[in-house]
Amino acid sequence: MKINCKTGFMSFLMIASVLIIFLVAPEKVEAEPQCIGLCGMIFDCPTACIRMGYQSGQCVGWENPDQCCCDH
Repeated sequence: MKINCKTGFMSFLMIASVLIIFLVAPEKVEAEPQCIGLCGMIFDCPTACIRMGYQSGQCVGWENPDQCCCDH
């Protein structure tokens, strides 16, 4: 009977520790902005930003198209 209690208690500790890790871990991790391409290859930076999955205002190229290029 004692062995079953120890096994159950250890299982409970493992499950509780995994739950605590998930509760403490940050919910959302933001990725670093990716380079969209070279300035000579991109003529319409806002369209390229949308194709990369950025929404309005998220891509640095909305205000300055050269900022979403790698060769600056």
